[in-house]
Amino acid sequence: MKVAVVLGCAAALVLGASAVEARADDDVTFRMGTYVWLPTVKGPLGLNPDRPTPVLGDGNILDNLQFFGFGVAELSKDRVGALVDFAYVDIGFGDDVELPPALPLKPDLDTKAMVGSVNGFYRVVDGDKWDVDLTAGVRGYWLETDFTLSAPNTDLIDASADTNWFDGVIGARARGQYGKWGFMGQIDSGWGSDTTSWQGQGMVEYDASSHWRLMGGYRFLHFENDKGRRNVDLDLKGPLFGFTYRF
Repeated sequence: MKVAVVLGCAAALVLGASAVEARADDDVTFRMGTYVWLPTVKGPLGLNPDRPTPVLGDGNILDNLQFFGFGVAELSKDRVGALVDFAYVDIGFGDDVELPPALPLKPDLDTKAMVGSVNGFYRVVDGDKWDVDLTAGVRGYWLETDFTLSAPNTDLIDASADTNWFDGVIGARARGQYGKWGFMGQIDSGWGSDTTSWQGQGMVEYDASSHWRLMGGYRFLHFENDKGRRNVDLDLKGPLFGFTYRF
């Protein structure tokens, strides 16, 4: 049920390959956008404690990507508002799974991952050039893996597992605007039952016209899950770019 709720929110965000920013009236603003995030992925991904833990060796998502969807939305009125961010990837890892070099084995790891967050914010600084918001909310994770370890003429391991969990999240965001150029920095940290996470990102925005806004930057996300003898400790870091369209 939790995954279905996140998927329902995500469907509204990533429908089509466009982004919309619309002003409902003088006080309420609603924005939607799409982006592409291309991180490297590194760390252990052990969802089943009874099976060996595959370790990702700093593999680039672009080399292994099979499907993806990303989206953001923001609703604000005066100093308060809500933020939604969603990312879904289907990645097939092979040589990026670390094994002892002396073993003549071939690993194959297919991973589906979904990370979605919903945050409220309150604007503590509302300046002419810069705004600062405090944020708080929840970030949810869903992971599914299919892991095969093959020797010549046989499969030694053929296993699958999945898990999902939620972290409470607090953080801050700063945004600035100088003519056509905008800047945004955001950081947050999350905690749950035997789970932790933290995230940081920096963005540069450019108003290409009165309607089109381009954005690009860098994002880092770290999350851990030790619940039930799991061993998930992943770093995702890499460039991010996208656009919005304003009516």
